[in-house]
Amino acid sequence: MVSVPSEIAQNLKTAEEDAAFRYDESARNLVAQKPVLAYILKSALEEYADYTVQEIAERFIEGEPEIKKAAVHQDHPDKKPVPEMMSGDDKVAGLSTADKSQRDGTVYYDIRFLAVLPLSGELIDVFVNVEIQNNDTPGYPIPKRGIYYAARMISSQRGTIFKDQEYGKIKKAVSIWICEGTANIRSDTINRYSFAEECLHGDYHEEKKDYDLMTVVVLRLGNKGEDSEDNAIRLLSRLFSMNLSYEEKIDTLENVFRIGVSREMDEEVQNVCNLSTGVYHKGYDSGLLAGEMKKAQETAYKLQDKGMSIAEISDTIEIGIDTLQEWLAKREALLVK
Repeated sequence: MVSVPSEIAQNLKTAEEDAAFRYDESARNLVAQKPVLAYILKSALEEYADYTVQEIAERFIEGEPEIKKAAVHQDHPDKKPVPEMMSGDDKVAGLSTADKSQRDGTVYYDIRFLAVLPLSGELIDVFVNVEIQNNDTPGYPIPKRGIYYAARMISSQRGTIFKDQEYGKIKKAVSIWICEGTANIRSDTINRYSFAEECLHGDYHEEKKDYDLMTVVVLRLGNKGEDSEDNAIRLLSRLFSMNLSYEEKIDTLENVFRIGVSREMDEEVQNVCNLSTGVYHKGYDSGLLAGEMKKAQETAYKLQDKGMSIAEISDTIEIGIDTLQEWLAKREALLVK
């Protein structure tokens, strides 16, 4: 059986976990900027198609987006807000509801905020959740997880937005998934899933706002994303690109997408640039561990060719399943070029 030395595996795991945490944190902070969210909303939801990104950012995104504060599972607690960091917007602060899982650790929404949909002359409140995935093949279908997250945002409204039989007060939930790594055949794509009325007999129709309550959108970036004709995919792909320098990303934000870069945003761009070349993100080599990383990747590919499952490969070479999935997704993307 082929394996890598346990001390190397442990060093890799420690470095991966640290870089993973810091990279994910910076990625979320970048995406949570209102201008970036505005580009995403414009591409993801047809209701915003006729509005500029500036209008969306200024008029339709309420309060400050919550980042890793609201829990997903119903038996987990939300994170308590730190007083000095509160936005002062009671309506947004009141969105948090307790979620928890008996089997897993607490799972928080990456980003969650309240937006307003301009629908048929009315302004309709909608809960929006944005999740960032390193790849689109995590071992389960992304749309199914998106449906679960949207359903949780609806069910969590009971007791705060509506009580007892007040179902007419339920607000729409939108879950948007950004997948950085994907095979070329799925790269530069956007898929939307939603409820639709089907009139099977007769000629009666409900108002769309009374059943169109859950939407899931999956944006897949991949190798073709940086040159996409879609602004949201092109913006996100360039922000997370391994090929662009810090200066090029700042230029993209300011001169291509007309987004003013604050000091905080500048720091997050630097973090993403630095960490994306480390041992964690997308399996790239770095520093003293480059040789060990390359050896582990090659071993993983050989074991996959022999028919081993990801779980079996993980046990054999002592590398986390998430990292293995990224390596194999990268290999798949290269094979289908």
